[in-house]
Amino acid sequence: MKTMEINNTQKNEVKVPIVLAGKYKIKAEKRERFLELAQFAVEPTRKEAGNISYNLYEEAGVPNSFIYFEEWQSRVALAKHLRQPYIIPLFKEFPELIDGEADVRVYDINSLTYGL
Repeated sequence: MKTMEINNTQKNEVKVPIVLAGKYKIKAEKRERFLELAQFAVEPTRKEAGNISYNLYEEAGVPNSFIYFEEWQSRVALAKHLRQPYIIPLFKEFPELIDGEADVRVYDINSLTYGL
């Protein structure tokens, strides 16, 4: 049996201080409105200072269940994002769009390593 060795010189460590992972079930009848509001914000958000990545996924096999996965350089950058004019309409309508409770987690990370 061959064992796998981890070569520390091959690690690619990058700084990703803040990760937001949000999971939301959207009411079926509000799906199109949610997607309209969410997609309106994707490109401008990706261009924001302090944004590392910003992605929205629909959970496979679970209709109308969406996951936001975001990486930010700081909590200040994330807080500024939440006040942008292309995000505010989504927040205003969010209580009407969501079915149940939102599951939002914000992780403070010192570093992230890609690979083993």
